[in-house]
Amino acid sequence: MELDSVYKEYRLLLLSIAYRILGSVTHAEDLVQDVFVTMQQRGTNLEEDGIRNLKAYLCKMVTNRCLDYMKSASKKREVYVGPWLPEPLVQDYTDIPGYGYAAGEDPLQRIVLEDTISYALLVMMERLTPMERAVFILRETFQYEYRDIAEFVNKTELGCRKIYSRLKRKIQDDGPYPEVSPSPHSEQLILQFLHATTTGDMEGLFAMLADDIVLYSDGGGKVMAAIHPVTSSKRVFAFIQGLLSKENTTGSVRLIKINGQLGFVLRSSSEPFPTLISLEVKEDRIQQIYFLRNPDKMQHLNLG
Repeated sequence: MELDSVYKEYRLLLLSIAYRILGSVTHAEDLVQDVFVTMQQRGTNLEEDGIRNLKAYLCKMVTNRCLDYMKSASKKREVYVGPWLPEPLVQDYTDIPGYGYAAGEDPLQRIVLEDTISYALLVMMERLTPMERAVFILRETFQYEYRDIAEFVNKTELGCRKIYSRLKRKIQDDGPYPEVSPSPHSEQLILQFLHATTTGDMEGLFAMLADDIVLYSDGGGKVMAAIHPVTSSKRVFAFIQGLLSKENTTGSVRLIKINGQLGFVLRSSSEPFPTLISLEVKEDRIQQIYFLRNPDKMQHLNLG
């Protein structure tokens, strides 16, 4: 099989794996491209090199490069200014009349359409080690057998089973699992949140917030953002009130899909960059709010 044909057939799968492990669209694209450039430079011949399972071979190459990158990136994230949030996948949201839409779609939107991973789950995985993250993604999202995962990450099958089992217990102990597919009820609550903030219904807004809600704001030291997570319903409510009091009336709000789930893109005439907002809903309350403001993490998007 020619390398061009291999690239076309497996590119999307490899991008899916890389994005989920790295939490970065930009680096996922660069890494997958680099894999194929390396194969081309080496003059890789699938038959002569004894590559019997091409899909497994490529998945192993990408997974190992992701692990190498994550190990080096962990030091950079330790000195990152404020909370670190993943790069989102964004689509237009066209199902509700009367709202504006995002101007363009993410180049990896098919990942969202075919196999969604929620933004909240990506954020949760930031607490995992690179190896834990790779094992979790390969098993949970792609349903690979443990023997295949062991081959990809250079571990024993038993070792991979133990890693995954330990992670499942840890995640369950941390509370309800983040939604993978959006529910109609969650979308309705998010729309109510948007309505409350745009109409000034502060009482209704406060009622939607979980007592232990956490708001994360990622500006990356590039734009104004909260340096530390904002915790508790009272503090988050005060934070949102403060933002609303400063927001001028010439701003705009658009409904979008962020990693397959309803979210917003905000624009203000006083700022050159937009803000993406994603919410995690648990048990009829908003549990987490994510404000992505770092412009570097939106370069891959065409938001207009």
